[in-house]
Order: sequence, then structure tokens, then C-alpha cells
Amino acid sequence: MKLINMGMDIFKKEPNLVKIPEPVVVVGDIHGQYYDLVHMLNKAGDPSKLNYLFLGDYVDRGIFGLECMMLLVAIKLNYPKKFVLLRGNHESRNMTESFTFREEVIQRFDNQVYDAFMELFDSLPISCVVDDKYLAMHGGISPDLNLIEEINSVNRFQEIPLEGLFCDLMWADPMKDENAKHGDFSDNPERECSNYFGKKPVKKLLKANKLMSIFRGHQVQVDGFKMHRWGNKDSFPYVITIFSAPNYCGYFDNKGSILILDEGNLQLKQ
Repeated sequence: MKLINMGMDIFKKEPNLVKIPEPVVVVGDIHGQYYDLVHMLNKAGDPSKLNYLFLGDYVDRGIFGLECMMLLVAIKLNYPKKFVLLRGNHESRNMTESFTFREEVIQRFDNQVYDAFMELFDSLPISCVVDDKYLAMHGGISPDLNLIEEINSVNRFQEIPLEGLFCDLMWADPMKDENAKHGDFSDNPERECSNYFGKKPVKKLLKANKLMSIFRGHQVQVDGFKMHRWGNKDSFPYVITIFSAPNYCGYFDNKGSILILDEGNLQLKQ
């Protein structure tokens, strides 16, 4: 409980939209895969020498969500300015009750510890600007978002709602490539909330905020990442999806990737 409360004290002081400079390692979904998380940290580098940005979904599905959270919070306490943990859609009461994290915590501790974790999740920031060039979140963009500063107007200290800007930052997905080239926003029946977004609103948001691209997680990828270029194979991607849990759920046979931004260069490591 002490570690949870100490972490919460730090997260509560952070804005909804945090900022972090390069060099930075961007990490996608972890989903309780503790040994893969440790391997990734060892491979990526010492957090005292570079920055880390995690895009959320630390728990559920994998069996070591507790260990993942305790390790990440412990590192955050040691490097509070260099280690950014964003909230994902699974950092919520609804998802942890539907999947595995609530049961994992209660079997080993009790409801009081589970409730403390939920309060910790409510305190996590929900978006990040990386090196003043990239916008990062767990899910995606929203029709309610025009200027990124509007993210700071959200009340994040609550359960994730089923609609609106906060919901979309946690839940939205890019359209499939064939639809995205001319796509705007559309309903997202797969998620039963939020939206699909296409090239048009992404391009508009990036231009209005003088940004280059969007980093997000939320979707398993065979190669551990996907560059959403939407119509031009040689162009800089409008969106980059990063997924860091290899062999997700034990049967997807996907790779896990991280993204490293250093001296303006992007490098993906599997």
C-alpha cells in the first residue's frame, strides 16, 4: 500500500497532458507479461540516462499485472521526471473486473489493495507530447479534440467514461488502411464505444498543433508495430501503433516492439 500511495502522490501532481523530451523509449501494451517487461527494460537502457514513455495497459490477460505495476511505480519513484506512465483502457474498474487483474489482486491481497490500485489508475495522466513533435495516448484521437491543450480540461480522476474526449483517448482505433485514406470519424462497433478515425482528422489535428505524428498502443500487431501511412508508402506515418507484449495471451505469436526516439531519429526494436 505504501508504494501505491507514494506513486499516487506523484501522478496526482502531473497534468493530463505531460511533456517529455528525447531521447525517449516508447513502450506499448504490457498486459501483465512481467518477464517480457524486464527483458525490454534491460534491452532498452538505463532509465537514469534516457526517458521512458509507457502508453498504458499494464494489467489484465497476463498473470503478473501486480508485478508489472509494482516495478513500474518503483522506477517512477526513482525517476519521476524521466519515466512517464499513461493510462490505458484497462486501467479501469470496468476492465479489471471483466478480465483478470481484480481477481489477481484479491487472491493475493484484498479489496482494500484493489481499491487503492483503482485510485492509482484514476490518477495516471492520459496523454503526452514527445519532444514537441509527437502526440501520444493509449487509444486515439477524438472529434472533440482540436487543440491538444484541451486535453488538460478533462477530469481524469474518475472511471473512464463511455463517450467523449477522455473515452476516445483510451479507446479509439485508426481505420483500416483501405478506408482511412479518405476517412473521417465513424462508429467503432468492435469496441462498443468510441470511434474509428481516418487520415483527414489526423492530418487536421497534426497541422493545427504543429506536430509530426501520433504514437499509440491498444492493438496487437504481428510485428509489434504498424506504420499508418495511408496512401503513400514513402511518407512519414501519420500514426504509429506500438505493441510491446510478445506472443500476446500465449497464442497470438506476435512480436513485441518498442520505439526509440533519439536525435530526431525513430528506431523500432523487436
